[in-house]
Amino acid sequence: MGTDSPSVPVTVSDALPNLRTGRLARGDDLTNNRPAKHLIARRRAYRRQHLGSLVRGRLRGQYDPKHRALSRRIVGVRAVAGELWDLVAQRPIWRVIQSIQVPSSGSGHLRGPGSAHHGGALELDQLVIGPSGVYTIESVFRPVQDVTADAARNAARRTQEILGRATRVPVTVQALIVFVRSDQPRVEGPRDGVEVLTVDELVPWLESRRATLTDRELEIVHLAARDRRTWAGA
Repeated sequence: MGTDSPSVPVTVSDALPNLRTGRLARGDDLTNNRPAKHLIARRRAYRRQHLGSLVRGRLRGQYDPKHRALSRRIVGVRAVAGELWDLVAQRPIWRVIQSIQVPSSGSGHLRGPGSAHHGGALELDQLVIGPSGVYTIESVFRPVQDVTADAARNAARRTQEILGRATRVPVTVQALIVFVRSDQPRVEGPRDGVEVLTVDELVPWLESRRATLTDRELEIVHLAARDRRTWAGA
């Protein structure tokens, strides 16, 4: 990593033989995704399903905990997106893709924030690609229950499998858990392979990492990651 290697495909076409390397159709280009798109869709579906109870609860001053949890997560993901937009504006070499989803085989249901299992469902709040590598982000907004690193770690591992298979670039994916409006982030249990940060620490931390990808490797990985077909059926 960081220097051209015979193990890395020489051209983008060599690296991505099964993907379009030219202009993507809008529906296939994941760079068009809005922040928290997956969560907004889930909250909309929940509202349709529970509209009556939601209205009655609000009239009584009571709030549905599942609906509130989704709304809080959306706020957190949008806050992280804002920090990443500033990073890309200042250093365009960095690339960010919002709201990536891979349904579990045989099911359209996703398992939760940052969830992943081998060959199955995957949900990423953000995927960040830069000179220092590839990062998956799980956003946490003012947690009301214990946060563990398992889901974030598994999501990064699954992402690494998908991008490695699609590009033949030996990329390593780092899992990040980013806390929003929480000065003392706390993760229960083992956190090996997972970096825990506050939203204010995120961009400085990313910029402090040592470069490991060449410009060509970065471009190849980004082209694969932004194409919906890379993730379809993965």
